[in-house]
Amino acid sequence: MPSSTSSSDVPYRETPDRAWGRAWLICAVLLIAAMVGWELKAREMQHLPGDYDGFISFAPLWAEERRKLDEPDHGHRVVLLGSSRILWGADLDILEQEFGTRPLQLAIPGTGPALFLEDIVENTDFDGLALVGVTPFLFNRLDEGFFGEEALQWYHNPSPSGLVGYRLHMWLSDHFGFLDDGFRLFQLIDHYSTFPDREGTWDLNAGEWKLGSHYADRQADMWGPVEVEGSFDNEQMLAFWMLGLSRPPEDEERMAEMAESAVEFFAPLVDQLRERGGDVVFIRMPGTGKYLEHDLATNYRELTWDVMAEGVDAAWIYTMDYPELSSDLEIPEWSHLSRKSQDDFSRRIVPVIERYYSGARGQGMQDVIAAPGATD
Repeated sequence: MPSSTSSSDVPYRETPDRAWGRAWLICAVLLIAAMVGWELKAREMQHLPGDYDGFISFAPLWAEERRKLDEPDHGHRVVLLGSSRILWGADLDILEQEFGTRPLQLAIPGTGPALFLEDIVENTDFDGLALVGVTPFLFNRLDEGFFGEEALQWYHNPSPSGLVGYRLHMWLSDHFGFLDDGFRLFQLIDHYSTFPDREGTWDLNAGEWKLGSHYADRQADMWGPVEVEGSFDNEQMLAFWMLGLSRPPEDEERMAEMAESAVEFFAPLVDQLRERGGDVVFIRMPGTGKYLEHDLATNYRELTWDVMAEGVDAAWIYTMDYPELSSDLEIPEWSHLSRKSQDDFSRRIVPVIERYYSGARGQGMQDVIAAPGATD
């Protein structure tokens, strides 16, 4: 039996002579046509170029902003901390006009500000004004929340491959709307498949919904379809919120525990920041609908807010006392401001901060913003 096979015995298949150039051209034309059609459909559904969405790029965008405080002579005088209400409640261009300096947006949806204020106070030389948005109950979570862990991981230890993917995604997102994370095919099928409604229930088609658009400097605006009260996207956001709002109200003992823990955590941080010339203002962000009903049912203001305001030496602004900062504004899905009301809130909140700060400290807010120096 032969121990080897001659090369002449190996069969070879010759590639037939075809018009391969034409075939490649047809494939390219079909691919481009499909991309153009998909892009046109994305834009028709208000998924637009320049929107860096909130899932793929969220954590690395936050990490980029946070690293700005690590730069020598960074010059940042105002930072925004909190959860999604202050993220969607702040127009950075308007606040820059009102403050005379551009705020650094470091709020994280679904996450309390505690660990991130602590990080700034203990690990940076920031000595300006920290504006901390207070969303009832979420503010009292003193942990990494829903998205804080991923954001911190991107800040402390980003992977090279992750950074390359992020940069590529950002560049392509400037040109293509169909890259919006809310426009993924199977997510669209999940979202917009129609099912019979059940009377008396909040029907939720899917677990994730696009709430807003994200731009440079982490400017976030509410997504147009969600702004339309009664629209399908708006109703789905309400159904999503109801997943958490269906729980029974917290009892008085739990409310007291949350207030005590917050005072113990935030009071020394505020004192430490003040010692080097900075300061903190806490702003209760507005809400309506079922969120407001839950806050009232738990008596959050008296049992928790008032206790925190008394125990932490800072300016505390309860926006629900001001119709122009709450009930006069559009909050289409109970929790976040519309694009128009975001602008109105950003213009109206600064004079209120100035009044509260002057009353609490006996000096102007701009004294902290404009130049370093002890406030005492």
